[in-house]
Amino acid sequence: MNTESLLKELAEAPGISSHEHIPAQIMFSHLETLSDRVYRDGLGSVIGVRNENAAGIKVQFAAHMDEVGFSVKSIDDHGYIRLQPIGSMWTHVLLGQRVDVITDDEKRIPGVIGSPASHGLAKEVRARTMAMEDLYLDIGAMNREQVLQAGIVPGTMVVPHGAFTNLLDSNLVLCKAFDDRAGCAAELLAYEKLRHCYRGPLYCAGTIQEEPGLRGARTATDVIHADLSLAVDTTVAGDTPADYNTCHIGGGVVLSMIDSNTIAHRGLIRYAEKIAKEKNIPVQYAVFKGGGTDSGNIHKSFEGIMAMTLSIPIRYMHTMQSVISKKDVEACADLMTEMTLGMTPEIYEKLLNGWEAFE
Repeated sequence: MNTESLLKELAEAPGISSHEHIPAQIMFSHLETLSDRVYRDGLGSVIGVRNENAAGIKVQFAAHMDEVGFSVKSIDDHGYIRLQPIGSMWTHVLLGQRVDVITDDEKRIPGVIGSPASHGLAKEVRARTMAMEDLYLDIGAMNREQVLQAGIVPGTMVVPHGAFTNLLDSNLVLCKAFDDRAGCAAELLAYEKLRHCYRGPLYCAGTIQEEPGLRGARTATDVIHADLSLAVDTTVAGDTPADYNTCHIGGGVVLSMIDSNTIAHRGLIRYAEKIAKEKNIPVQYAVFKGGGTDSGNIHKSFEGIMAMTLSIPIRYMHTMQSVISKKDVEACADLMTEMTLGMTPEIYEKLLNGWEAFE
């Protein structure tokens, strides 16, 4: 697979939580060519598997397919649409932004999130953030009936408008939905690399409804019941004037030590470090509690599943457009590949019994 074309295909597809059918179709089509079997769980997560009944460590990859966006909440008599956010967003970054309404028959209707003209605003109004419930969408309708006739009803999906774009540095790309279509791309790349060289059971899951609470990860994991899980997500890059932390674009895959609902398995972290050093894969670290990933539900399943999150640094997470590096996606895929290849039953037992073996 080509990294850039895969990222473009995945990121441009519309799919908020509970409306992931279009990215799910893309994931399904790629997994179908790489798997012995592809199926869906009861919620709709897409799962590909190879060597299902083979001996060896059962490894699960997981990356969520949903993006942040909105559902139509209500339509007023003048044709303006009120929005229900799906996933956390800051209204500061939403006013005046172009979005697309995607009807059930996949018709794409352009619109803009309305903003008051700044000229007439009192100073104290300019100084505060607009409340989310005050946001509205203007699609150029003259009345409510016109909106309904277009196929837009309460619950219809609204997504950021964005075309995949190459930036000045040839490794950096801009688009909506890299959280977490970049993770979906990384797990597909790793799954492909392992096609003819990993003989144990290997599962690749595109999960749904991560943004409202890691829901697809729970049901996909119940189906798979893995020994080891590598969740792939994005994490905030702190290399802009707006954000500062230890992660930066182009610095490699991020080993996420802790987030709001997971503390990574210590032995698995040490194992990842050892593999990265041996294979010359660039890594960096995230040690902050903001956000969460599919690992939050995966590691608590059944009797407990050895799990960690590998992350791709991203600028402008949960906004209408984000920036990532193709190199970081490939580094993530490389580390997933090598960690899987190196995971023997003996190493797995050592990790279960204590992480000191990799100190």
